Amino acid sequence: MSNNPGSSSAVREERSPTQPRLQRPPGPSRYLLPHLSRLQNQPIEYFGDMWREYGDLVRLPILPGFTVFLATHPDIAEHVLSTHQERYEKPDLFLKTMGLIQGEALFTSEGEFWRKQRRLMQPAFHQKQLLHLHSIMVNCVQSLVREWDAKPAGEEVDIAAEMTRLTLRIVSSTLFSIDISGESDELGRALRTALTYVYHRMTSPLSPGLWLPTPRNFQFRQAKKTLDRIVLEIIQSRRRNPVEHPDLLSMLLEARDEATGEGMSDRQLQNEVITLINAGHETTATTLAWTWHLLGSHPNVLAQVTDEVQTVLGTGGLGDGILGDGVPTFEKLPQLQYTRRVIDESLRLCPPGLGLVPRVALEDDEIQGYFIPKGSIFNIASYFTARHPEFWDNPEQFDPDRFLPENASNRPRFAYFPFGAGQHTCIGKNFALMESLIILSILIQRFQIDLVPHQRVEIDPRFTLRPKDGIKVTVQPRA
Repeated sequence: MSNNPGSSSAVREERSPTQPRLQRPPGPSRYLLPHLSRLQNQPIEYFGDMWREYGDLVRLPILPGFTVFLATHPDIAEHVLSTHQERYEKPDLFLKTMGLIQGEALFTSEGEFWRKQRRLMQPAFHQKQLLHLHSIMVNCVQSLVREWDAKPAGEEVDIAAEMTRLTLRIVSSTLFSIDISGESDELGRALRTALTYVYHRMTSPLSPGLWLPTPRNFQFRQAKKTLDRIVLEIIQSRRRNPVEHPDLLSMLLEARDEATGEGMSDRQLQNEVITLINAGHETTATTLAWTWHLLGSHPNVLAQVTDEVQTVLGTGGLGDGILGDGVPTFEKLPQLQYTRRVIDESLRLCPPGLGLVPRVALEDDEIQGYFIPKGSIFNIASYFTARHPEFWDNPEQFDPDRFLPENASNRPRFAYFPFGAGQHTCIGKNFALMESLIILSILIQRFQIDLVPHQRVEIDPRFTLRPKDGIKVTVQPRA
């Protein structure tokens, strides 16, 4: 892989009061605006080409005065996200676009406000709190089991759509004890409309402003009003009737800042609840969809997972549609070690997004001998970091045993970070992993799930890397 600072595209020197004589990173010599369509519609291929041609740190001049850096090396990720994270923060382009739906919340804020919200919310995701959410997750999966039991054996289903519906049911039930996964649910419909709009704006930076009276803008504004109204009504109802619920909203309502003793306002809670609904179902559903595809394409791995699930959990209750003794209890989940490695390997090969962790440089910096000017937009492309041949043997191969402790210990820490890194590590990481283990183990225990042969499965690269037209499987109860 070329990363030669002597190439013609990489030799101009930069000057700065703090960095007097440093070269800029290699990259194309011309502005990339003419390639914007390919960048939007084929980002994996485009960024992959840039990485292979220019190396682990690429300078991408988009427009005059607007340059993006693409980074794929673990050392650069560690520099930006951990050891020198104080020099970088989320850029306005990202914050404002996601803020259209989420407002100012944990995912769309920086600085002291972000630190305060993180302190307030962190206890709700501690391990002891996850124990209270475990049974809610199991009950949601059992509901899907009953639905599938009622289907004719061998019926085709779109497993991607089913996982989206299930994870939306789980996140809404664990968050505020209401199921919004149904097609007729007003909140669920508004959420889907708003997310579609935000994804469009994230991938179409030249879209008309929200203030213009276009049909797309009107639909979004109506959906956002519905989201805000319903979530606010739920919060205010809880405040008026503080009945104990074993869900995240109860924990967030009780959260108090250690320094001031203050809790969150209704508006802050509203923004955080919408953020958790958004982040808590889309990424997990996408991960699970690709995991089923990988398992269906690798029957030897599926056989090992099935054997582990049946060994650890047994087959209790399979005859009557109730899981009974075979339930994956909170204590048994850590024993599903191979299943967990399958999830890790699925996240490596088929992450729910390109892993373009966006950051803006707050000051001039130096990385690997290159000058990074203040204001530069940095994208840490963990999709390619997790395929870097310097750290992964046969990187395109599906091999869960890469994550055996003895193998993982030989890799740099930042060769794999599907939940982010540094102080901005995903607050819901343990929630998502527990949810994925519960879903996989229950459905594998209960059903034989096979890929429909000869179907074309493609990636939709817009914002999240979802299966473009779903993934068809057949489902039949295990004998």
